[in-house]
Amino acid sequence: MNNICITQVKTSQGDIAIVNSTERNEKHRQAYSKVLQLKSFNLIQSETRVETPAKEIDEAELPLREHVYRDAIKRSATFLKVASEEMGRYQTEWHWKFFFEFLFYHIMFYNLFGPLMVIFFWKWPGMPLMINMRFLKHHPQFYFQLLLWLGSLTGGYWYLFDDKNIITLTEVVFTQFALLIRAVVIAAKYATLSEERINEEMFTFDLMMWDWRLQTPKVLFLEQLRFLKRRELDPDFYKIDFLCQPHIKTVKQLIQVDVGFYREWLEQQEESQISPVIDNTYNCFFVFGYLVNSFQKKHTPGGFSKYVVIQSLILSLTPCLLRVQYFYEIDVGVIDILRIIINILTTFQGFFGSFVFLQIGLYDLQRKFYLLDQCCYMLNIKEQKFSTGKKLLPSINFNNPITLQAWSMLRGMAFDYGRTYDFRIQGFYSLIFLGWIFLFLFGIGVLLDFIRINFFQTTLLSEMLVILTGFIGYYLWHGAKLNEYYETFDILLEDVRNMYVDMLRKKEQYFILNLEVTNAIHKKFVFLLKSQTNSIETITQYINFIIEEIDDTIRQLNYDEKHNPFKIYGIRITLNFLQSMVVAIFTLVGFAVQQRMQNIDVECLSK
Repeated sequence: MNNICITQVKTSQGDIAIVNSTERNEKHRQAYSKVLQLKSFNLIQSETRVETPAKEIDEAELPLREHVYRDAIKRSATFLKVASEEMGRYQTEWHWKFFFEFLFYHIMFYNLFGPLMVIFFWKWPGMPLMINMRFLKHHPQFYFQLLLWLGSLTGGYWYLFDDKNIITLTEVVFTQFALLIRAVVIAAKYATLSEERINEEMFTFDLMMWDWRLQTPKVLFLEQLRFLKRRELDPDFYKIDFLCQPHIKTVKQLIQVDVGFYREWLEQQEESQISPVIDNTYNCFFVFGYLVNSFQKKHTPGGFSKYVVIQSLILSLTPCLLRVQYFYEIDVGVIDILRIIINILTTFQGFFGSFVFLQIGLYDLQRKFYLLDQCCYMLNIKEQKFSTGKKLLPSINFNNPITLQAWSMLRGMAFDYGRTYDFRIQGFYSLIFLGWIFLFLFGIGVLLDFIRINFFQTTLLSEMLVILTGFIGYYLWHGAKLNEYYETFDILLEDVRNMYVDMLRKKEQYFILNLEVTNAIHKKFVFLLKSQTNSIETITQYINFIIEEIDDTIRQLNYDEKHNPFKIYGIRITLNFLQSMVVAIFTLVGFAVQQRMQNIDVECLSK
């Protein structure tokens, strides 16, 4: 028996309705039948689109069109060819068992055994897993981890036998902290793999998530298909129709999008229509890929990397720079210099290998903003500019109910895109947040004079705390902005709904008395309807059906807002929540500073 996902949603009347995937697909098919019926009224044929030549566009129509009609921009794309990948390789669930297991393996590797791990663990969990974790085998990742182990060895264990304090205990702890968060990063990624995937004899693990950062054709296809599978949506309805015919440059770029193995996947399902554009209907696999590629070309993945390098260099070089005077006072030999260099490299690689994933999380959220803004543009019937870029596609054809459902899929895709990767990033941020809480409370203890450390230790603690605060604060702020999009979409959908309600309310004035329509966009829709039929009954039936579809789209949006917002530790992040959090932090810091100043005054008076 097939498993059916049952979901409860509230109807517009407030009743509880039971919706399952089978019913949802059946509703799509009923909507499609309705489309065929409406086509018999000549209401949603391709001829109803605005086919005005680019040079003769009325300014009132500009909100419906993409920016290339105003500003021609040359674009080019380069795509990577990759091999096929199974759908079940990555889960969208977090497995604490795998997290702690692989955290243990990497801590043991970095701090104790290094490549000798294979001697102790060759029987269990076995050599294949040791090789998969790059604890052995000729591979760049193996040599990278070997250097981390050597740095831990020379920095930590040599400290016990060092009389000159070339490497201090504070630096050893600092390096171990860098290695710990590096191990947390790797364990967080393994925690999202399926058990079948981990138990494979040999597999290629995209440890640094290069495919995801570059948005390769493989990723463009798999992540969209995974979303449709998770929501149990029918890919046959993942097609969209625009109110205006897209610009020829836009169409050309859409056709050139490489969506991995989409064509091969369709051929396996004996589908014959694999073109990105069929009868002026655009396949959303290519539409979404076009939007993602546009973002990648505008914001290169390496844009943040330079900041990560600078931050890692600051943290790794600061201990030595603070102790330069000490090095002048003692006799530093070649071995001592080598130890210092290895310790710097180890600390740098530990922090860089961790911070780069913090950067990926911020980059992913910016991509979501870009995609969501384009969804806003497609729904917008007013002249409006969103923050992340210009309008790349025309407004959707609201006259087509299937298009409304396809837009809803695109909107859900923009929120949910890359969920298999988001789980890794959010898991890492959640664990780093715990580390930040510890450092913050430790810093409060220092301010209150409960904990006493020297200037050297205070500087390192302050640097680490400031950098982590920047990453976490920026990430949470982006998450709060992401949740704000639900309200934006609700407003835009209400605007579209009100347009149809207005036409329905004034149907006699618009379609019988032929009164002038003041709103330019409303006027266009009225003109399209009047050009196809003079039957008030047909127009009323059509408008009521479209309003019903818009209401259904709003219900889907409200359901996602309630059940799938951006959360940390189960807490929905909002701008108000962040504001309260910032006030609480500054209040606590202010209290600690005030207490410290009072203690200093008391000490001065006692002397």
